Amino acid sequence: MRKCIGASRECLATVGGLSLRAAAQTRSHRMKAITFRSGPHTLAGNLHLPGDFSESRQHPTLVVVHPGGGVKEQTAGLYAAKLALDGFVALAYDASFQGDSSGEPRHLEDPSARVEDIRAAVDHLTTLPFVQRERIGVLGICAGGGYAINAAMTDSRLKAVGAVSAVNIGAMIRLGWDGNTAPAQTLGLRDAGAARRTAEQGGEAIASMPLAPTSPDPSLPPDLRDALDYYHTARAQHRNSPSKTPLRSLSQLVGYDAFHLAELLLTQPLQLVAGSKAGSLWHSQQVLERAASRDKRLHIVEGANHMDLYDGSRFVAEALAKLVPFYREKL
Repeated sequence: MRKCIGASRECLATVGGLSLRAAAQTRSHRMKAITFRSGPHTLAGNLHLPGDFSESRQHPTLVVVHPGGGVKEQTAGLYAAKLALDGFVALAYDASFQGDSSGEPRHLEDPSARVEDIRAAVDHLTTLPFVQRERIGVLGICAGGGYAINAAMTDSRLKAVGAVSAVNIGAMIRLGWDGNTAPAQTLGLRDAGAARRTAEQGGEAIASMPLAPTSPDPSLPPDLRDALDYYHTARAQHRNSPSKTPLRSLSQLVGYDAFHLAELLLTQPLQLVAGSKAGSLWHSQQVLERAASRDKRLHIVEGANHMDLYDGSRFVAEALAKLVPFYREKL
């Protein structure tokens, strides 16, 4: 939970359950709350700035994209803050319909809007005098990783692409967490999304489905049991992150493929990080194989599951040990 990330060098933070105090003993960062437009929506963001930030010079800059059901104060904010400590300007923001950003119905997970939000974030960054336009990259976590990859395929202003615990959310909906569910289930999900749209147009209340479990269930994969802990306990819960989405989101999700045309369009340098014990590892392996990029790599964090890379101190440090040199070289 965030305590403070202030405009002064003395204000320290806890983001996603991790203290920045140890790092800030030798380095520091500042944060500025901003808003920008994405189509009809106003997005709320936190611009994390290096401790030695100066508006009079240009800085390498990263757009940091939160998971499905997450908000900028959780793992996206943690990574943005850590990247600022390493000298990057980093923008973490709430997606359309989510967090402090506008859009109805609330918490809608719309892939087209999510990808457009990334492009809009780049639009905004290009207007800032301290952002070097040729040194903008993107980092996404979980579904945010899939969205970041998808956005990069159609926005060549993003010069380097990183993803942590990447998930192609459309494939996850169709094939299940481990990728082993029969694709035929997709037809039922498609029909459920369409039925909810009709019911709500007729006046029924909006019905939601969880993006993370809401109660303990020993039959769930370890990653998903850990997601319950992350989103629904003091570990990282946030008032803006109930980790749910309207059922009508299924209409947008069942047909979405974050990696569509990666063989042709994903040409930027690509750094993936995933846990060896993550049920979601197959997403990273798939995009690594499919990407057209001649400079692509996957770092496996031994012993980590999907959620460990959100806020596990040792695991996040290992992820950043790969991401920071990657962005320094490519940006």
